[in-house]
Amino acid sequence: SKPKSIYYSIDKQNEFPSFIQIEKEISDYQLSLFNPSKYLLNEYRDLPQYQSKVKNFTQENREHYLIGMIKVNFLKRLESSVVSFADTMKRTVIKIDSLIEKIQQFEDIENIFVFDDDDDDEINDAFAVGKTIKYQLEHLDRKKWLLDLESDKAQLTKLRDMAQLVSPQRDGKLAELHQLITQKINAPTIDKQNNQIRKVIVFTAFSDTAHYLYGALKGNLGVHCGLVTGSHSDSTLGIKNFDDVLINFSPLSKKRKDFKNTITEEIEVLIATDCISEGQNLQDCDWVINYDIHWNPVRLIQRFGRVDRINSQNKEVSMINFWATAELDQYLNLKNRVEARMALVDISATASDNLLTDDDANAVSWAQQDIKDELTYRDEQLKRMKNEVLDLEDLNEGTTLADFNFDDFRADL
Repeated sequence: SKPKSIYYSIDKQNEFPSFIQIEKEISDYQLSLFNPSKYLLNEYRDLPQYQSKVKNFTQENREHYLIGMIKVNFLKRLESSVVSFADTMKRTVIKIDSLIEKIQQFEDIENIFVFDDDDDDEINDAFAVGKTIKYQLEHLDRKKWLLDLESDKAQLTKLRDMAQLVSPQRDGKLAELHQLITQKINAPTIDKQNNQIRKVIVFTAFSDTAHYLYGALKGNLGVHCGLVTGSHSDSTLGIKNFDDVLINFSPLSKKRKDFKNTITEEIEVLIATDCISEGQNLQDCDWVINYDIHWNPVRLIQRFGRVDRINSQNKEVSMINFWATAELDQYLNLKNRVEARMALVDISATASDNLLTDDDANAVSWAQQDIKDELTYRDEQLKRMKNEVLDLEDLNEGTTLADFNFDDFRADL
């Protein structure tokens, strides 16, 4: 059947900003925590230890693109759930606090101790920042960095505090999900054998969102619920390990009777990450809910493939998608402005000044055009999935970078 699109309010009290408002706000953040090279004093910029490159990435544009990826990840976390977003803001503020404390400790010690390049490596490492490249704090404009860190901290703390106020009772997206599942349970579909089907799989990209949904729903639906992530499984029925949760959710397709399982009840609602997006037969179910949208449409098709299988007894299977905003072009453009830029650097050593705001009008090389065509193609497939469920074969025609995503670039950075 045609996919159903759900557009939701993050906060039922409308006190938390919209997704688009948050996107605009985050685009302006410096996130100086991840940009130490910006604060190198001029006399130290040409030192060999600060000149290393990763593929075509200088350290400066490496940090530049890392910040762009982090900003996009903030938005993906918000799209997933407000609690996931709050956790990310909290962790980032803690990192900023830790860095501020380290710089302040250095300032205090510097007043009574003169550092020398020949000092013990252990001392130097204690007052260095960075992973791939170690920046000595004495080589940085610490006063300016502290000002920028304090500014970042204030901005992210504000978002953290607002997000933490959105309780499960105020969570508009969770309320939409609860209503959908309740309707399914109260008005089940009928399969080819005239059996009632109440089963639903809820997919999310992030395990903390999965845990949040499981905790919020398991006692409020009147049916058994299960949770499966890459590292943890849980259930209100039977043994809580990965295999048993899936067997009790889909006992026919998983042939539960062959395991001499004495349980007769079933799990009706399964909350899962993409750890089950491939290699599982779960066609006892006929509803797949994408609680957040993966930018690669292949992943959405793989999720749907868990229930859309040969020998299914379902008359039809349904996909329901939660979209962060109805302005889909604006939503898709978020990641393109980062992904395309990073690919251009990797392939043609081309960089830009502001990867979240500049347009791509000057991209003229074959490599640039190839990447832009691929991104446009993928976006068109996602748009199509608002109205139809695609087949994997639909995505294998005419593509040049079929698995194009952040993972390769994240490894490079």
